[in-house]
Amino acid sequence: MDFTRTETQAAVAEAVAGALSTAAPAEELLTALPSRSVDDAGFDERLWSAFATSGLLSLGLPAALGGDDLTPADIAVVLEEVGRAGVVIPALETLGLGVLPIVTLGTADQQKRLLSGIEDGRILTAAVAEPGSPLPLEPTVRLEGGKLTGTATSVRYAAQARHVLVPATTPEGAVLVVVAPDAPGVTLTPTLGSLGVPEYAMRFGATEVDDDDVLRGSGAGSVLEEFRRLVLAASIAHGDGLVAGALDVTAGYLKERVQFGKPLGSFQAVQQELADVYIVSQTLHVIAQSVAWRISEGLTGPGDRYETDPTIGAYWLATEGPRAVQLLHHLHGGVGVDVTYPMFRYSSAVKDLARFVGGAQLHLDALGAAIAADPVEQVAPASGDADAADAEGAFIDLTAEQRALQAELREYFSTLISPEEAADIATTRHGDTYAEIITRMGRDGWLGVGWPTEYGGKGFGHIEQQIFTNEATRADVPLPSVTLQTVGPTLQKYGTEKQKEKFLPGILDGTVHFAIGYSEPDAGTDLAALRTTARRDEATGDWIINGQKMWTTGGHHADYIWLAARTGTPDSRHRGLTIFIVDTNDPGFSFTPIITCDGAHHVNATYYSDVRVPADMVVGEVDGGWKMLTTQLNHERVMLAPSGRPGGYYDELAAWARGTGVDGVRHLDRPEVRRGLAEIFAIVRLNELLNWQVSSTGDNPSMGDSAASKVFSTEKIQHVGRIVEELLGRFGDPTDPDTAALQRWFDMMNKRNVVITFGGGVNEVMRELVCMGGLGMPRTAR
Repeated sequence: MDFTRTETQAAVAEAVAGALSTAAPAEELLTALPSRSVDDAGFDERLWSAFATSGLLSLGLPAALGGDDLTPADIAVVLEEVGRAGVVIPALETLGLGVLPIVTLGTADQQKRLLSGIEDGRILTAAVAEPGSPLPLEPTVRLEGGKLTGTATSVRYAAQARHVLVPATTPEGAVLVVVAPDAPGVTLTPTLGSLGVPEYAMRFGATEVDDDDVLRGSGAGSVLEEFRRLVLAASIAHGDGLVAGALDVTAGYLKERVQFGKPLGSFQAVQQELADVYIVSQTLHVIAQSVAWRISEGLTGPGDRYETDPTIGAYWLATEGPRAVQLLHHLHGGVGVDVTYPMFRYSSAVKDLARFVGGAQLHLDALGAAIAADPVEQVAPASGDADAADAEGAFIDLTAEQRALQAELREYFSTLISPEEAADIATTRHGDTYAEIITRMGRDGWLGVGWPTEYGGKGFGHIEQQIFTNEATRADVPLPSVTLQTVGPTLQKYGTEKQKEKFLPGILDGTVHFAIGYSEPDAGTDLAALRTTARRDEATGDWIINGQKMWTTGGHHADYIWLAARTGTPDSRHRGLTIFIVDTNDPGFSFTPIITCDGAHHVNATYYSDVRVPADMVVGEVDGGWKMLTTQLNHERVMLAPSGRPGGYYDELAAWARGTGVDGVRHLDRPEVRRGLAEIFAIVRLNELLNWQVSSTGDNPSMGDSAASKVFSTEKIQHVGRIVEELLGRFGDPTDPDTAALQRWFDMMNKRNVVITFGGGVNEVMRELVCMGGLGMPRTAR
């Protein structure tokens, strides 16, 4: 798994920045309006000329035509960077709506003729809608007897373009027709756009079309489905850049703007909102990358398990993009609405783009229709999967081996727990049944998926560990997550040989259990304020622990507590913390159960009264615990954000939706149920991509991205829970035993998920970490 740009893509991004900076200084690029430095053509010809001169317009042309033969993923980088710069040039139209479709669907002769002169700045564009029908697969525009009739809309730069690609229906099927905007029978009518980019409706009154100007494609798939896929890929990439660029401008402003004697960006309320936009930007970026990469690899159509990625990306762009830039406007205050300030450019461009792709509801309905046809998400490797061994640079998929592991684990976890065991652990989450399940996984060799072979693991990487976590949570199988993914890896890195020998084998066979002792009554998220003390007994060398911990998950069942205690002075904050391994058999250890709102005993208050810890049970250095704490928490936050959690919700709701209501109507045939499932499906996919992106960074995940993943996943699962309960409450029959059982299960799960937005670090502080780690914002004022 690799989300990094290839060397070619990095060079392309640098070339875009160079071309734009050569034509105008950065501040002018951002502040110039369509009416300033832009002539009647409707775009900045100086910038467009610089683009052409730099060779950027020929990047996607075949080598036979003097181009660089770059992939759609490479072209997506161009469109992303143009969006990031916030400039008005017809790059999306020429490259995304013109060059890519012609290269993909045209014959060699058509490519040579239609793409001639592109390298010099000639413009291409396409009609992406008809009245009341965005991105039509069955157009009302018709081509019969060489005559084109009908009306197309959303044609940007039509009057300025050399050629316009128009979807049309023929007696033989759908095609793309290439039309000159000044051809006889073509009437152009200007239509409204927020940014001011020239946009038109095109009416065709028996316009003559030569057969050489009809693109029919060469593959088995629909020409218009392929065209739609390319249009969406280009638009999502451009939207990704627009949101990222607007975010960069806003972050820069908030670092410099001072109010009440402090930078605006240091206020918690500001960072809360800014972090939300960062999360939108990250999710939009990973789906944009996936869409463009899969097209470049030929992973498209019904054979691809991620064929809905373009639909998900367009939905996410249309539903979240306008909301994000509106929030960035708000964070600017009055300066943001100044028409000479760059936010106008970004917000209007995103607003236009959301309409351009057809709006959120179109794609949510399309996704719902696809789900209704096949509601079960498959995990078996598809024949068209890319081979990582042949990949250079980016690889945004599971390998065939990882896919096989995913399928094996899904099957394994589906039968691991009996119904009786499931009923018991619903209320006794860390009792004897739990211990038996964990030991069973240890016997079966599954607890060391991501551990190195030198410590008895399978030697897989972080992606495989994430697959393991996702599939377990999807099946609602409890995991020794703290023991396996926090304690184990930390001991491998910082532990002594004695500690490794004592604990690691037992962790892998499922017989040794740890609980985390961090939070205290007066120190929850603020771990640097811990009051539990550890003082050395000079006579024995032991450490004496005194204090209280709160919310110790599994502390009543654990063999050991992984405890953070203060070894420094009371005011030493993070500099005086040390990690200890506390044996729960010590007579000074005790606990009080805390029953949570889901009716289960998960957590406890734990007490330490002169608990003795041998000197060899100190992990790492004395007073050096903070580094381990922050490293562990980054990994824990990824662990708290598995896509399997909403994936399990999807599975249960989809299974219910295949049934019928009391009115005899299949639930999947209800628009409300389809939309609910579609939204959940989209969230699962975005969550999965975030998991992959963070896991692909290895042992040192970004603090900002780890926190962003945690915020997205935990808040979205609560949102998903509300969707499910509304649909079951509205359409379910509570007198049906299966439906009633499902409602009880979802009620329990939703109550259990109340904790996840503050467990592992409250999300408000996670947002601060997003801003500091992801955007370089100043530390929040306290």
